[in-house]
Amino acid sequence: MEFADGVVKAAWDRQGGRCAKCGRWLVWAQRGRESITGAWQPHHRDPGDQDKRNALANCIIFCSGMADCHFNEGHGGVNWSHHASLDDSTLLFLHTGEEQAEKTPKAPAGEKGSLIGAFFGMGQAPAKGRSGSQKRKPKRGPQGRARANGKKGDADELGVASDL
Repeated sequence: MEFADGVVKAAWDRQGGRCAKCGRWLVWAQRGRESITGAWQPHHRDPGDQDKRNALANCIIFCSGMADCHFNEGHGGVNWSHHASLDDSTLLFLHTGEEQAEKTPKAPAGEKGSLIGAFFGMGQAPAKGRSGSQKRKPKRGPQGRARANGKKGDADELGVASDL
């Protein structure tokens, strides 16, 4: 029996979209494929435990592309009917997604602001009215070019004197 889609998605998130053994980045759309970049398979850690057979704790994601950790680690490199015992200490990327989620800064509840502001502990600055210190738009001549100070006979930024 296969894992439910929700269980596979939760295992994917737990591992951060990476192979539990080698850490290769996987591609969600390559599920069930073999021998291509990003290919992967969900694997039963303990297929004999009928009570927890399709639970999240029993679901692990291995690449099935270049390194083929699904066959080499999950099946011990022996044959597809053989299931190797898996030691969590050798599965370096098993909890990568959880670690990344803990490191990702979140905006404080009820405050608006950017993710960068949340990272640096800053909320959004309150909106201010227009003050006199803001730069004003330059006056424009009849051809749409800005004049230096808007007076007749002065040169614009291109060095052309205005007759207006």
